[in-house]
Amino acid sequence: MAFRTVFSSKLTDKSIQKIFVKNHYGKRISCSQCFKKKILWFSDKRFRCKTCWSFGSVTKQTWLERSRLPLRWWYELIWNFTLCHSAHKTGKLLGKDGKVCWQGYQLIRKALVHASYRGRKKITGTVELDESFYGGTFKNLRKKVRQELRRLGLNKRGGGAKYRKQPVFGIFKRNGKVYLEPIPETKAKVLSPLITQRIRLGSSIFSDTGTWYAGLVGLGYVHKTVDHGKQEYVAGEVHINGLEGFWGLSKTNMHTYKGIKKTNWLLYLKEMEFRYNNRKLSFDEMVEKLIKILMTYRRNSFVPY
Repeated sequence: MAFRTVFSSKLTDKSIQKIFVKNHYGKRISCSQCFKKKILWFSDKRFRCKTCWSFGSVTKQTWLERSRLPLRWWYELIWNFTLCHSAHKTGKLLGKDGKVCWQGYQLIRKALVHASYRGRKKITGTVELDESFYGGTFKNLRKKVRQELRRLGLNKRGGGAKYRKQPVFGIFKRNGKVYLEPIPETKAKVLSPLITQRIRLGSSIFSDTGTWYAGLVGLGYVHKTVDHGKQEYVAGEVHINGLEGFWGLSKTNMHTYKGIKKTNWLLYLKEMEFRYNNRKLSFDEMVEKLIKILMTYRRNSFVPY
């Protein structure tokens, strides 16, 4: 099915091919059998080695391996994803079925989840810790659900959040990147292993006065708190305003999806993490980074699904 070009109108097929090849093989592509660089192209993806005559593909063992759509379409889709266009709007722009665009978006999000877990180093320096609950407001729930929550006494603000919302634990390096992890509950037995796994011992940790953070000093961290219950939000350099700002920004952006299935929820959460961590990149740089993530070796990636 043909599609319209919006962002790649001035690029030739060879130019787009070079962009994807560069982010997977480097400057020049080589045969996977004899490692020679004499290649005969058959399409934008498939090629044949002139030395051993074995066939190969640019997208082999990458996230785009099973896609039959051309690289130009993926280039257009990645640009639309970068600009936060909905799948429906992208379908209208490209003259393609919106469902096909949504499936492409989901593939990009799955690649972002893998990239978040792969090769992550321990965080050092000044770190902020906080947890938040994601989910719809009480008034937007179905009538039967609201009645059941009222019967159980879980309709008040905060009281029933842990039963009807998804808790998320956030780690934010001051003036740096954020790392998010969905958790079953906000307790020390759940958070302590995540903290020791992700944060280097001796780092300065700022948090609120939650009881689940009480043992951080004994684990080997410098721990300081602010008491939100006493309207204390900043005490010198001690605050968690960086994470608080991220919670508000991510929830506002996720509201635009008008409801997310539980099975897809992690995909959208990690999308928010990626956008925030790369907020200083230009659109061109973010497109380049997304192409690089999609062209990584999928077989060696961590698979949370």
